[in-house]
Amino acid sequence: MIKRSEKNDKKKLSKRKKAAISIIAVILVILIGAGIFAVVQVKKIKTVKLPKSDQEIGIKEQPKVIKDEQGNDKDKHKVTNILLLGVDKQEDASDSIIVFSIDDTSKSIKMSSLMRDSYIDFGKGKVNKLNYAYHYGGPLLSVKTVNENYNLDIRDYVKVDFGALDKIVDSFDGVNINVKPEELKLLNSYVKDVARIEGTSPKYLENSGLQKLNGQQAVAYCRIRYVGNSDYERTERQRRVLKALFQSAKDIPPTKYTSVLSEISPYLETSMDFSEMISFGTKVANYGRNDIKETRVPYDEYKHDDNIDGIYYLKWDKEKNLEKLHRFIYAD
Repeated sequence: MIKRSEKNDKKKLSKRKKAAISIIAVILVILIGAGIFAVVQVKKIKTVKLPKSDQEIGIKEQPKVIKDEQGNDKDKHKVTNILLLGVDKQEDASDSIIVFSIDDTSKSIKMSSLMRDSYIDFGKGKVNKLNYAYHYGGPLLSVKTVNENYNLDIRDYVKVDFGALDKIVDSFDGVNINVKPEELKLLNSYVKDVARIEGTSPKYLENSGLQKLNGQQAVAYCRIRYVGNSDYERTERQRRVLKALFQSAKDIPPTKYTSVLSEISPYLETSMDFSEMISFGTKVANYGRNDIKETRVPYDEYKHDDNIDGIYYLKWDKEKNLEKLHRFIYAD
């Protein structure tokens, strides 16, 4: 019989891993973007190609121009969108969904987090949440669902199974994060949980403010959801760690490139081949010198919470949300 404490530990470990998912999903991008082209290790990453036809991956006819907030036409930027999926194997669903955009016109990088509980109609008897597209059809249905419902033109994905975020952060020698005073107590509480589950000693933060977090502390920071704006701000914390990792990756010595890629390659899968990853990563390296722009959909003013048959859903005004999202991706 499994003791209650063991069940609780497994549950907390699952939550810790889920919080890490979106961070690890973009590690490949960070490493390649930082110029870490360890060919042998990159080629170990599993590659699964997507269909080429627009119909099979849900791409509809795209608008030629984008409307600004005043309703004026703006030229559409040349943008490549890639879907980042963080997958929880236990639930068999994508716990994190991020549209990673490379804007060749503004020479910038953008990240758009799509909330996992967003209502998507998969049919009667289904769990009608965005994250369940992966459950029903893997990466292909995830890409197709996002393209169809958000009117995007995604042709590639990067998928990651949850894993050792703490080890990855430590391999980068930590990340610089500004911890708010109201976050400190919860962060240290999660540090204690992580340490107990992993059988290590907790390394508590003594003060709030800007400081370097180790892997254990970064995982704890990503789990915080009971201060600020609940799950919405948790996705913001995850994106902060992503941006901090991008900065740290650019500073690691070449002697560590192979070991870092070796650490994460077993967790990754992508539809891009090696040459595509290199081309992609080169642009990320160049454009990433500027600040990475970020957003989250649905937007607060165009969404509301709902409950259907006892299940929580995030309902959203599709037209208003897509107008704002498309401005962000294709015009800002």
